[in-house]
Amino acid sequence: MIRHIVCALAMTAIAATSASYAAAPAPSSPPSPSCGTDEYRQFDFWVGNWEAYDRDGKLLGHTLIEKIEQGCVLQEWWRGNGPENGAGTSLSMYDRKHRLWRHVWTSARGNFAPIGGGWQGGRMLMTGYFVNDQGERELHRTVWEPEAGGVHHRWDSTTDGGATWHVIHEAWLRRTDKTLAK
Repeated sequence: MIRHIVCALAMTAIAATSASYAAAPAPSSPPSPSCGTDEYRQFDFWVGNWEAYDRDGKLLGHTLIEKIEQGCVLQEWWRGNGPENGAGTSLSMYDRKHRLWRHVWTSARGNFAPIGGGWQGGRMLMTGYFVNDQGERELHRTVWEPEAGGVHHRWDSTTDGGATWHVIHEAWLRRTDKTLAK
């Protein structure tokens, strides 16, 4: 119950903070003057309607990334192909006060994952610490990298300071015209 309340409060706070980012399709509404700098467009390459595939070409699911709140916030809707790939949503925004991107992932599985970072070396890189089910402190790292015709997305974690990493999710996104049921 508390987790759901914290999740709702965090998502509300992010949505209420007018600050996002993008670099591909034009926003559906005029951008807010407060979101007019280049930093707010760094994550635009992720905006779109995508099918996600694994390394072997197997369909993992479908994700829709939209610009909301006058183009200042990105909202993701993920629907996995089968129960093993889950479903969830995220909000991403550029935090101009702290000069970094913030992202929060939530799902019906009880996942709540706030991370932060920014554009580094031709990719969006964000990290954050969590306590796993065994009570261990985990560092999570998420990378979105634009590629020809798509985006490579990888989410991994480590409990040993980065000596070894465990891939949680990895997908290659390809644009689609299929409609996603939110």
